[in-house]
Amino acid sequence: MSRYPSGYLQIPSLDGPSDTRSQGSHQSGGGSQSHSRRTSQVSGSHVSASHPGSQAPGSAPPSNVGAPSGPVGSRPSSNVGGRSPPRGYPEPLGYDPAREPKTFGEDFNKNIDLPPEAYVEGQLTTPFAKRPSLGSVGKKINVQVNQFRVTGMPAHDIIHFSPQNLKLRTSFLKRLWNTKTVQRRLKFDEKNGPFEFKWLHDGRHLAWSRNNIPEMRIKIDMDWENNKMSRPGHDNSFELYIRRSTRIRLASLKAYLDGKMEWDESVLVCANFFDHLVRQFPSENMLAIKRNFYNTEQPDYKPLNRRGTVNAVKGIYAAIHLNSSLKSGGLGLGINVDVANTVFWRGEQTFIDLAENYIAMAKREWQWLDKARICEGLKPDKLQNTETKEYIPGMSEMFKALRRFHKCHFNVMHRGKSNDMKTYTIKGFVWNPARFGWEGANARNFTFPKKDGSTISVANHFLRMYNIRLMHWEWPLIETTRDGVFPVEVCIMKPWQRYNFKLDPEQTSAMIKFAVTRPPVRQNAIMQNVKSLRWVDDPYMKEFGVKINPQMQPTPARVLQNPIVQFGRKTTDPRTNGRWDLRDQVFAEPNPRPLKSWSIIVVDGCVDASTASRFGAAFADIYRRHGGKVETMQPKVLPLNIQLSRATADDIEKLYQQTGNACQAIPDLMFFVIPEKTTVVYDRLKKNMEIRFAMLSQMVLCDHVKKCQPQYCSNVAMKVNAKLGGYTSKLHRVQFHDIPTMVIGVDVSHGGAGSAGLTGPLASMAAITMSMDKHAIRYQAVCQTNGHRVEILTPANIRSIFPEAVGRWCRKNNFAPEHVFYFRDGVSEGQFAHVMDDEISEVRKILEKVGRNKPKITVIVATKRHHIRFFPGSGAGDKNGNPLPGTIIDQEITHPFHFDFYLCSHVAIQGTARPVHYHVIHDEVQYPVDKLQAMIYQQCYQYVRSTTPVSIHPAIYYAHLAASRARAHEDIAASKKDPKVRAINAERSGERVSESSLLYPSEPAKPLLKIGGDEGTAKQVNIDFFKGTMWFI
Repeated sequence: MSRYPSGYLQIPSLDGPSDTRSQGSHQSGGGSQSHSRRTSQVSGSHVSASHPGSQAPGSAPPSNVGAPSGPVGSRPSSNVGGRSPPRGYPEPLGYDPAREPKTFGEDFNKNIDLPPEAYVEGQLTTPFAKRPSLGSVGKKINVQVNQFRVTGMPAHDIIHFSPQNLKLRTSFLKRLWNTKTVQRRLKFDEKNGPFEFKWLHDGRHLAWSRNNIPEMRIKIDMDWENNKMSRPGHDNSFELYIRRSTRIRLASLKAYLDGKMEWDESVLVCANFFDHLVRQFPSENMLAIKRNFYNTEQPDYKPLNRRGTVNAVKGIYAAIHLNSSLKSGGLGLGINVDVANTVFWRGEQTFIDLAENYIAMAKREWQWLDKARICEGLKPDKLQNTETKEYIPGMSEMFKALRRFHKCHFNVMHRGKSNDMKTYTIKGFVWNPARFGWEGANARNFTFPKKDGSTISVANHFLRMYNIRLMHWEWPLIETTRDGVFPVEVCIMKPWQRYNFKLDPEQTSAMIKFAVTRPPVRQNAIMQNVKSLRWVDDPYMKEFGVKINPQMQPTPARVLQNPIVQFGRKTTDPRTNGRWDLRDQVFAEPNPRPLKSWSIIVVDGCVDASTASRFGAAFADIYRRHGGKVETMQPKVLPLNIQLSRATADDIEKLYQQTGNACQAIPDLMFFVIPEKTTVVYDRLKKNMEIRFAMLSQMVLCDHVKKCQPQYCSNVAMKVNAKLGGYTSKLHRVQFHDIPTMVIGVDVSHGGAGSAGLTGPLASMAAITMSMDKHAIRYQAVCQTNGHRVEILTPANIRSIFPEAVGRWCRKNNFAPEHVFYFRDGVSEGQFAHVMDDEISEVRKILEKVGRNKPKITVIVATKRHHIRFFPGSGAGDKNGNPLPGTIIDQEITHPFHFDFYLCSHVAIQGTARPVHYHVIHDEVQYPVDKLQAMIYQQCYQYVRSTTPVSIHPAIYYAHLAASRARAHEDIAASKKDPKVRAINAERSGERVSESSLLYPSEPAKPLLKIGGDEGTAKQVNIDFFKGTMWFI
């Protein structure tokens, strides 16, 4: 091993894990990371249509109000719901770059889990690792997995077609394809005669068939199709042009699955065809949304609140997977079928009823309001301009709640429209205080011009045109994306629209009860879903000769041996229970920094001083029994009242000084007893402790302090011990790393607009954790903002936070790492190449520069974002039917030749366990397969604050925690994180906040504040200790 004195290190001078203030390191703040290196379009069958002379569907139609004809362009434009983004904001991307791979074009199929090489143009810079062999260690068992084998493939080539002269939007092409004229011609053509085989269409530009024709042109008269009379001078006919492109050679797919050829366009075309084939028949009988199918006739649903505003609905998840079944007699393809639990708005009710019910659920204080009082609450609030002191109309909190209906679809059902099923899309609710003042826009004061030049209000228009006297004319008006304006009482919410917002506690509880099911129940539901897919009756699969086995295939699995857990004096064997007890146990590594100078701070008087003192004494006693070094058994109890002002910061500084004075030493740690865990209070206390003083702290809820139970004190002792440099337990007589080895975990978390109304931190937060000892138990963490919705670590960020962590590791261990395991979470297959090219290349440079050696690096991506589930047989699982900890599968359902496996390392507390999918994308260390799998599994038993193995490798788990905790280090005032305060300040300052501007701000994300701050109040000994310890636990 390469040893050297600490002075030999080349370490950049940085101040901390989240402290760089260089704006230059955040140039990518507002940009999105590219997710694909392919430039070619996805090939496949294509159809196109053109319109000979008339306006193409999809272009903006004339504006309308309700249903009146005539121009409305002369009316003042409204600022709909305050949603208009400020100038200079980027155009929306149309997808989330942090979660979805960038698509190749309009025809790209998102329903296939493509392998990582499918997203790379040309040759890979670093080829992805291939599976060296299958694992062999462990008890061999068979488990059933919810992936169903494809057992029959077409024995003939498939013809596909390409588009020309595309002028129409894709949704209209689907309408043309389904017309009577086209369907008749697809059976018999005057030029080509009768067609022997069926046609398969994806609803867009792709179509497949065994019919081998060069081309076909079909003219469709939409007036005839809709049983309407043609209007003179208005040609409503279109031409659908179908032209043969090429043949799909299914041998290409088989060759790739067999490892005999590289991925190319021909393989992608085959996979694309298979996906559309297995989805076509279910899509004709059920509602298809991406990979999910829903039975709209007899839905299995449950209202998630008393008002029934949103419903949880069970559906069918089904997606084609490439797998390694060729080696066991399969064809290398499988269909992953699972249960989909989705939340939808409740449809088929008027918007006024829906809005009333939604507002009642949005806030507890609003739940008993009737329509009249809600109408008053929707009117503008009086807000004072801080400069002029004048009162101005401001958007009320209740009106802002209506923003969630943005982009919802509705029909209108007033007289004259009873047979009109035209769909309208909500742009927002009319908001124009300059025009409508304190009353806000309503059906009586909103007017529009008529054809004769006169104006009319919306209310009078409905009375004269439809003989409808509006009952709720005072309510806000809906404005559509085509500039139409409608009263809420005539709009009917369309069903089956997803509710894409964070659920409140009541809804979350109901959703968990609805979605979480034990393995036998879930397995039965999956089998019922398979029956609903009706593969045996599928005419398209029969047509193309595809067969799927409707039974779960028994899959070879292994149960790895669990480790023995070593404490300070004793060992314990969890066996297959996956649990152990802390009673009478001494921590394997007690805190090297004694707990001498500490205190208990009671926030807002949530407990009395005697209760807090009793808890402090009990904690100190129990911690000492676990081997903790406690020098002060009775901490000082001090009060703190939280205020939204500088006074709170001054009070915390006084408490810090009092703690040190009471113990005549620099404070080691401060406890805070809080009434409840609210983000604003929690982050504010953590920010003061860590940024101003580089101080460790421990939050405890007042209810637990009052109970003062020994088990709770033991759980807190594990956290405190880790923060003070110790750890709870380790693996008994297991040493995976014979030479200097560094284990790294990386995660990037993303703020979401729906998480706190339309407020909250939105910067992506990057966290890197790094093991600090030879057992890979203790970790340090460095964090930094990573732009907005950017998943891949920016090179500037890696250069700013990673070198100091590497230097700290080298000084602590007195040598440089020779092996590095890089665990990455949260990236899709489309981002694997970016991890290698953008992250690992920078990591390698820094490791070589700081350590003066060239370590071998193995990169492992871990994800739980999949639908694979294990169902072990009798005797092979736990009492609930879940797999035992250590159950692993590396064949049949895995990639044909990539190095991946599924591992279930934990015990599921409730529901059906979800294994983690580990994908080794680069392997220089080259541990034997069994050693690598055992290392990942057994290190899950070393999570420092738990007495159970965790579900994912601790390096990744700690990165999750660190990214979440680093939110407290953001350069954002606590008041601006409070949704209520931020909303008030925004209105007073005239700021307009839109969803698009929150998701994709034009300004770069601010760097995090420096640990220890710039005030000079933090002691250097605390700064140094803080950065190297587990502050995030």
